[in-house]
Amino acid sequence: MWAVEAKQRSPFENLRRMEPITVFQKMKDALWIDELIEDKRICSYYQPVVSVDHERVHIVGHEILSRGLEEDGSIIPPFKMFEAAQIRNKTFALDRACRLEAVKNASIIDRQLIFINFIPTAIYNPEHCLASTFVLIQELNIKPEQIVFEVIETEDVQDIEHLKNILNYYRSHGFKYALDDVGVGYNTLKRLLEVEPDVVKLAFEFTNGVSKNEKQKKLAQEMLAITHKMGAKALAEGVETEDDLKCLIEMGYDLFQGYYFAKPHPTPVKEIHSIYV
Repeated sequence: MWAVEAKQRSPFENLRRMEPITVFQKMKDALWIDELIEDKRICSYYQPVVSVDHERVHIVGHEILSRGLEEDGSIIPPFKMFEAAQIRNKTFALDRACRLEAVKNASIIDRQLIFINFIPTAIYNPEHCLASTFVLIQELNIKPEQIVFEVIETEDVQDIEHLKNILNYYRSHGFKYALDDVGVGYNTLKRLLEVEPDVVKLAFEFTNGVSKNEKQKKLAQEMLAITHKMGAKALAEGVETEDDLKCLIEMGYDLFQGYYFAKPHPTPVKEIHSIYV
């Protein structure tokens, strides 16, 4: 949704169809994002990724979610940050800043998986754009096999070969990768799965209410079958009710994430107790 190419071009080009006064006003109103990036006013929240064995919940990893910080310390939601970054042609700079902050804050996670988001259309050359990320991972002694780079904004990916190039670069360095929000734009699912991810995340729109909706259930089952056929793990995100969780467990989903277990938190959740009988 927020992704734009990171090529060097005038930000006015993105808004060329608007009236000049509107363009200038939008650019002016979004100027704060430049200062936020320069001042590195970004923090991380953690949301657990779990497996469920009968009624026992095991935390297998954490997704690290970026939030902006106002000068007074109040939280800026990510959609607002990336909307402003798109207007200012700063998507690559913001994506990089969030990624580096996530890596820095991942160092407190021991042995578990670490899910870190990235926008593929903001990366035009993996060797150049990801160099600082890899250096920081090495400096912090984080094991590459712990990290799962999570592709977001997949609906904007037009060049699958370019995406494959980025993901192959990750994998060649020992990292895993996941596809986020799969199911949204289902007609592109098989094409996107050509990239052979390690984890496929079923979107909230299809997990929420799945136990009571046959169409959602059918899509969830189809996605699960494709995912397992290619040897990947199926993760249902956005789980909020016991009925939906039981339904997804019965289908055979491997991993889960959502408010039913824990909301994003400034520090990693250490334990989740039994959730149902």
